Amino acid sequence: MTVSQTTAQPIPTPAPAGVGLGATLYFETVAAGGGTGAVRIRPDEDTLLRVVSGTLRLTVGNVEHLLGPGGEALIRAGRAHRMVGVGGEARSVTGFRPAGR
Repeated sequence: MTVSQTTAQPIPTPAPAGVGLGATLYFETVAAGGGTGAVRIRPDEDTLLRVVSGTLRLTVGNVEHLLGPGGEALIRAGRAHRMVGVGGEARSVTGFRPAGR
């Protein structure tokens, strides 16, 4: 039997599309609820949101949006918003980046 040895080289991982613009990403599970959810506001950062599973009700100001898997939203810095899972939990990737990018 012949044994050969080679030095392992790391395989560069390409950045996913749309990532790397100064955003910090978090995976989040939003509970279902009959309520309106907690008010969120990020005074100096835009919020980037993409639903991974479930249905999310996003309320920005007085406007409601229903987002399913693949649904996306950009909430500008300083805008109050709420998120609630509809019909069960909703999972999302949420990111924050400095305002105005």
